Amino acid sequence: MDNNSPILVVSRHRHEAAESCAVAPQLAEKFNVNVLDIPLLYDFPPDHTIIERLRGLSKPAYFLLPISQRSAKKLLNDLRIPFAEVFETHETVQIPDGGISDGQVERFDDTPSPRWYPIIDGSQCSACLECVNYCLFGVYAIGNDSRPFVDQPDACRDGCPACARVCPSQAIMFPLYEDRVIAGYEQPSMDDMSNLVDLVDQI
Repeated sequence: MDNNSPILVVSRHRHEAAESCAVAPQLAEKFNVNVLDIPLLYDFPPDHTIIERLRGLSKPAYFLLPISQRSAKKLLNDLRIPFAEVFETHETVQIPDGGISDGQVERFDDTPSPRWYPIIDGSQCSACLECVNYCLFGVYAIGNDSRPFVDQPDACRDGCPACARVCPSQAIMFPLYEDRVIAGYEQPSMDDMSNLVDLVDQI
């Protein structure tokens, strides 16, 4: 792949097979860039070869992931993968034209085992340690800075979001959970809610 062209990493959802994912070639053609088409990033352990590949890219890549932007950025930071920007849907992707005539798609068909573990947004964490005290499975530990961190991610019970529910600052995210707040999507602001109420009143 051309090292001078921007690189877009498209992370597929678990139910999307590489051969059925049309988004990667469409974006490669639209922006004239090279695309890495990978399985769901959330499922990879930190020592996987694909993670090492992403860490070793010549420049920070652009990422399209099927999870909230907030949880995706924190996940990339936790995995020590540099990124230029993160997008939630292919409709929102905006990256510089790569300047190459035929963007290539490199697909990875690895099938990592599905994982379920929390991601902590340190910018919102108040270090109250409710998660540490509440979790029965030893997922969390307390760091030297007296703040909680995810020490044993794979000890988490599949589908359990209990620690996110007791977190008073909504710092804990489970990107694949059905509740959008727990999944890391932004809550509507009070202004947004007021505007929505106004629109409803006008109907």
